[in-house]
Amino acid sequence: MSNEEREALLAEVENAMRLSTVRGIFFHQAVAQRAGMTASDLNCVNILVAEGPLTAGQLAVRVGLTRGGAITSALDRLEKAGYVVRERDPADRRQVLIRHTDAVIARLEPLLTGFLTQWTEIATSRTDHELRVLLDYFQRSNEAVGSAIAALQER
Repeated sequence: MSNEEREALLAEVENAMRLSTVRGIFFHQAVAQRAGMTASDLNCVNILVAEGPLTAGQLAVRVGLTRGGAITSALDRLEKAGYVVRERDPADRRQVLIRHTDAVIARLEPLLTGFLTQWTEIATSRTDHELRVLLDYFQRSNEAVGSAIAALQER
């Protein structure tokens, strides 16, 4: 591959990534709206589903709700809707952990089914090697975005 062809390919990948990010944001907003929650509330749920129970402080850092009572407001809304529960940490009774409920999974699952079916078809059509390359790419991209967010928040 020539340098020009490689540069063109890198530009295509960059544009595809940019478009994927924008569409991901729009999809996320549409799911949140249909589920009757804010995008920040859905971010909280997604983090809890992915990582398991967290303290309010840990969750706030992961979703960027570190100022004021934003995380408390989000958790109050989610708890009122039956989507999260606050429980004492069995390992340290002084701490309270936030856990997602089966009710939020039941609410979100029908909204995600069509997308997840298509995504599964795309993913399962890839070889193990291709999946490892994709996994590496996404893990590194997520780290880069995390660093970029941290740098922007420091300013």
